[in-house]
Amino acid sequence: MAYVALIAGFLGAMGFLWWAAGRSPRAGSDARRSSSPAKRTTAVRAGGEMAPKPNVGSAAQAAEMAAPAIAAPAAPVLRLLDDSDLPPDVASTLTALADALPRPRSVLVQLLQAGDDPAELARFIATDPATAALLLRTVNSAQFALSQEISSVQHAITYLGANLVRDVALHHAMAVPVDTRNLTAERIYQALWRDSYLASGIALALAQRRGWPSPSVVSTQALLYRLGDIALVSRQSQLAALYSTDPDLADLVDRTQQELGFNSAMVGAHLAQVWGLPNALRGLLRRSLVPLVSGPQALDEDLRLGVTVGYFSSRLAQALSRQVDFDLPAALRDMMARAEAHYLPGYLAAIGLTDPQAVLGEPAIERRLAGLVARR
Repeated sequence: MAYVALIAGFLGAMGFLWWAAGRSPRAGSDARRSSSPAKRTTAVRAGGEMAPKPNVGSAAQAAEMAAPAIAAPAAPVLRLLDDSDLPPDVASTLTALADALPRPRSVLVQLLQAGDDPAELARFIATDPATAALLLRTVNSAQFALSQEISSVQHAITYLGANLVRDVALHHAMAVPVDTRNLTAERIYQALWRDSYLASGIALALAQRRGWPSPSVVSTQALLYRLGDIALVSRQSQLAALYSTDPDLADLVDRTQQELGFNSAMVGAHLAQVWGLPNALRGLLRRSLVPLVSGPQALDEDLRLGVTVGYFSSRLAQALSRQVDFDLPAALRDMMARAEAHYLPGYLAAIGLTDPQAVLGEPAIERRLAGLVARR
């Protein structure tokens, strides 16, 4: 009897376990049903639309998805002045500023037309002994820290590259002087030119990798993109203190307009007209600040590439110049986080450059840009 009772107890226990196992899926399903309203609540977007709950595969993915997105910088609140806004006395001041600067050497126009042929570039520079001498003196200076002296224009082109040699020659051919007694003005003036060399190198790399026509033209436009700023610091030395504080571009333009009644884009365009520079360059300089205040639809299509590359390159060059150690991704992040870059993604998309870091981050290009920064 005891044996029979033991068998009965064992069968009873097995029956209970079978019954409990059959109920557990329904219990789990009930638990999931009871929790689903809470999940639906957390999935509602701000506009009331239902969003599916993401399938998070790891703690790292969960943390990344929970992190807030970086907000786009707010658009600057600024009205750009143009020639139609100028009263007669301010227009006269602007004209006088352009007239006060020495006329460039005749080799300037030839350099602008030299194209990408190093031999043609060397021939044009050789036609102006003063420019050639200034070029050689510059490339042999401490700024370039060469291991051996360069004694010819052709040697300079071979060692430094045609683009940088053209940039230095253009710099000297324009002969925009600065008051060397004002140390702040001279420092800012030299920094603007060094940033311009770097902007030209950035523009050249983009043009060559993207297959845009006439890379030398694109890089020269970037070199001269801040010509108005260079002239202002040269002739209006009281502005040097403002530039030295490294303000946001919108603040710099606003305070310049308040003090002078015009801005750097207007100065650059007037200089291009007085100096007889190509019409395309004059139009680009006149519209050089448009990306600060409006989207690409505000530009004529024929200006869109030059203005976009010039604006992007000059802003990135300034971001790189703020760094102690060269860090291209960090400079791009810093630039795009500023209000002056609010409209820039639209401009880059309009010229098909949605990921500039993918181009500029190529090892050979990054080394070249790092070398330009090191020469600062």
